[in-house]
Amino acid sequence: MIKVKKTLNNSMLLVDNNNSEMILFGKGIGFNTRAGTTVELADIEQVFIPLETMKSRHFLSLTDDIPAAFFEATHDIIVMAQKAYASKLNSVLLFTLSEHLYYAVERSRSGTNIVNKLSWEVKRYYKKEYEIGVMARDIIAARFNTELPEDEAVHIAFHLINASSENQGGDAHAQVQIVNRVCEIVRYKFKKSIDTDTINYNRFITHLRYFAERVTSNNIVYDENNDFYEELLKFHPSAMSVAWAIRDYISEKYALALSKSELTWLSIHISRLAAES
Repeated sequence: MIKVKKTLNNSMLLVDNNNSEMILFGKGIGFNTRAGTTVELADIEQVFIPLETMKSRHFLSLTDDIPAAFFEATHDIIVMAQKAYASKLNSVLLFTLSEHLYYAVERSRSGTNIVNKLSWEVKRYYKKEYEIGVMARDIIAARFNTELPEDEAVHIAFHLINASSENQGGDAHAQVQIVNRVCEIVRYKFKKSIDTDTINYNRFITHLRYFAERVTSNNIVYDENNDFYEELLKFHPSAMSVAWAIRDYISEKYALALSKSELTWLSIHISRLAAES
């Protein structure tokens, strides 16, 4: 049985679910809702993580500081964004993005702007997230009658990158930096331009995004079968040489050793790029 402990705002409730505290979201579910009553499951739009950690307790405290309108606007943005993802976005996005957007509006009204130094990289390698960020920025600007700077779309994109990560320990800023640096290494090693409009290049970038996520969350793939690695080393030594340069960068920057499996997949993509460059 889900029983209400506290109404947080018109759209959010603090509830007890079998002796575990949780926050529920549903537009209007908090209106005239009293502590002790039960919640109809049909009214629940989203269920959030149990409030058992310091971080989740911080999310709870945000409901006291941030107007409900920001949570509702953020929820609409998440619904819009979710259509672009095959897997479900992390539920904490409602809180992290609401907090960011609230302070973004406050900064805008005070004439303060935070410049994002990775804007170019996000626009180039995380186009989907950036495009959603642009739409989200426009939604917030319209609802709260304020002008938000262009970089806000990039800030929002970072929240989406983190929320779409399979590993909650990832770091979106570090991921973007890794993707960009690896691309720089590949371009330098090739000593010629790379056609960025090909299917192979897009597949390479997609691979790099997941690769960067694994690096930042220390979740490197290991595979005991090294036959394919030896084949690539034999028939595509130049591609493997580039992969080794990437390995050295990751080792130096993150003190992390790449497995032969990771090097194999990097080499496969690099060899494909080399063949069409």
